[in-house]
Parts: sequence; structure tokens; C-alpha cells
Amino acid sequence: MQQKLPFVRCLVALYAYLDIQRSPSHIDNESIETLKSFSPLSHLHGDSSSMVPIFVARAGQDEIPMMNDSIDRFVAAALAANAPVTCMNHPLGEHGFDNQNDDDRSREIIRAALAFLREHLGK
Repeated sequence: MQQKLPFVRCLVALYAYLDIQRSPSHIDNESIETLKSFSPLSHLHGDSSSMVPIFVARAGQDEIPMMNDSIDRFVAAALAANAPVTCMNHPLGEHGFDNQNDDDRSREIIRAALAFLREHLGK
């Protein structure tokens, strides 16, 4: 996300840490510079027209500490930066809902993620 690369046409994050700067497990093991460098949230600045489209899926019942907090901060910052972000939430989904929750919402989010990839990567 630091620079626009011609071969990166979109980004997809399914229940992923999008800001490790407040994650205790990351803080205990990394420098401040590394935390900032590897936090996608840190790279939401500059001209939003040069940003690649981003698809974010969130599991409402994710039990991984600070996971949803990091996603929520990222999505709020992406919207504030007017970034091209699409966010979908699975209110009852567990971490790994795409293979843990065999339900309609999981299938809807998976279909949307695949359609997003087809749209931005070509058919």
C-alpha cells in the first residue's frame, strides 16, 4: 500500500489484522517502526484516486484479541480518507467463517469477494 504497483489491482482482507499498532501480541514482539510499516491503516493517506480498491470482510464473533477493533479502525480511516473500500460484516460469523460457518451470510460474503476479484482482476 506504500506505492502503487501496476501488478497490484486490488486488495482483499478476510478477518485480517489491519492495524497491528495496538495489538498486544504484536507490540510485545516488534518495534514501533515495524508496527507502523506493517499496519495497512498507516498507509491510508495521500491521493485516494491512486489507491487500489480494497475489500474487507469482518467476522462479528471473531474471538482473536483486537481483530475486529483493528478492522473497525481501518474501515473508519479508509472512509475518512475517501478510499475505495467495500466492507462486509458477518454478524454471527466466527474467525474463518468461510470454512467454519456453513450459512447463507458466509456464502454471500464469499460470492461478493469473488465478484470483487473478478471485477478488478479481469475475467
